[in-house]
Order: sequence, then structure tokens, then C-alpha cells
Amino acid sequence: MANLLKAKLLRKSYKVSNNPFKERYLEVLKGVSFSINPGQTLAIVGESGSGKSTLARILVGAEKPDSGELLFNGNDILKNKHFAWYKDIRMVFQNPRTSFNPRATIAQILAESLLNAKADNSMQIKYKIAETLEMVGLRPEYADRYPHTFSGGQRQRIAIARALMLNPKIIVADEPVSALDVSVQAQIINLLLDLQEKLQLAYIFISHDLGLVQHFSDKVLVMNKGIQEEYGPVGQVFSQPQSQYTQKLLAASAGYKRKITE
Repeated sequence: MANLLKAKLLRKSYKVSNNPFKERYLEVLKGVSFSINPGQTLAIVGESGSGKSTLARILVGAEKPDSGELLFNGNDILKNKHFAWYKDIRMVFQNPRTSFNPRATIAQILAESLLNAKADNSMQIKYKIAETLEMVGLRPEYADRYPHTFSGGQRQRIAIARALMLNPKIIVADEPVSALDVSVQAQIINLLLDLQEKLQLAYIFISHDLGLVQHFSDKVLVMNKGIQEEYGPVGQVFSQPQSQYTQKLLAASAGYKRKITE
């Protein structure tokens, strides 16, 4: 059976010099490969500049790799111009406050993806908004309020609701709890776990918190300056790291054995 999502040797470079006589490129992804199935969580870890965010942008269709394959249910979506990337692979950002239009109501924010997908039944949209808000632990009447009236944890719940509006199979979460208080972090993580169990969602989880990665993930991909240093089950990688870089990363994060508790 094909994996839900499988990446094969993804590479990405950016031009860093416009000199026509000596063009220079910075390679930020150097052959990254992984796979994920429904209900699984893949964590992507590494220091700043390791290529995590570039990989995330490729996965949600905001960037195109220079080479490699990205297979969704066995189909190479990089070659399929008709594949609606935004429907099946959605993103939750680190700080939802900066990704929300402050002049739009929550209903308008949540409806945007449905309208982009050509949903035109206003009653169905209203019902979907109410249903999804309840799914993330918020009251349907909150739909008429504006983002600034909510706490950080509530805004992140709204961000998760926005990602769920098109019934995706995969959510890419880029540091989704790092801006929140520890107690609120636990609430959001538990919400994500509940949604994963209920909807069989796959998560691609980008984080610097190795304790959280250990608690939350099935597999881990360790990146260093665009290089895939290590990839495998999180317990195996953390207990028997093969890469010297992974060993140093774990040693520098002495709290990685910490468990998230309510």
C-alpha cells in the first residue's frame, strides 16, 4: 500500500548573486526523503537555517523544489498541475496573530478557504464554521468576533480550525505551541492528539522542543544545513543516534526526556 505522503530526494536552491558573470546559489535542501501514513506524526528538527521552513513551504505548495518527487497516495503531485494542494495539505503557523487579517471576523477567516474552493452555499459554510469551532473547543458564537479579542491559546485553536475547514489529510504545524505558555501548550497538544485520533490526521510537526517531539511524534527527521542527518522512529533515533550532529543536538537539549503534562 502506498504511503499517504512520500518525499524522495527533494532539493532546493536559491540564487544569492545576480552577477551575470558569476551566479551563486545557496542549496538549502540537499536530498531530503521521508514518508508518513494516516494517523502518524513526523517531527522535523534542527537548528535555525537547517531547511525546515523551506521544506514546510514545499509541502504546502508555496515553493517548488528544484528536483525530487513528492508522492501523495502514490501520485507525484509536483507533476500533477490539477492536484489541489491546499485541500489535502494544510498549515498551522507559529503565531496565528500575524497570519490573521485583524479586520476580518473569525467567520470570514474560516470561510475564506471554502470560498477559494468554490463553496457557494452560505448555509453549508455557516454550519461548517460552527461545527469546526466546536471541534477545536470553541463556541460557535465566537465566529462573529475579531482575532484581537481572543487569547493566544484561543487564536491557535482558530488557526487549527482554519486548517481543518477543507477536511485535509495532512497538517504541517510549524512551531505551533512555541509562542504559548506551558500550560496552554499542553492543552493545544492534547487537542491535536484528539483530532488526530478522531480524524486520522497525519502531522508534520516542526519543533525545537525535543521533549515535545519525544512525546508527540512517531518518527523524526533531523536536518542540518539542508542535509538529512537522520530519519527513523523517534524512540530509536533519540536512544541510539547515529549522527554526530544528532548526538550534539540531544546533548544540547538536556530536557528532551521531559514529558508534557496538563
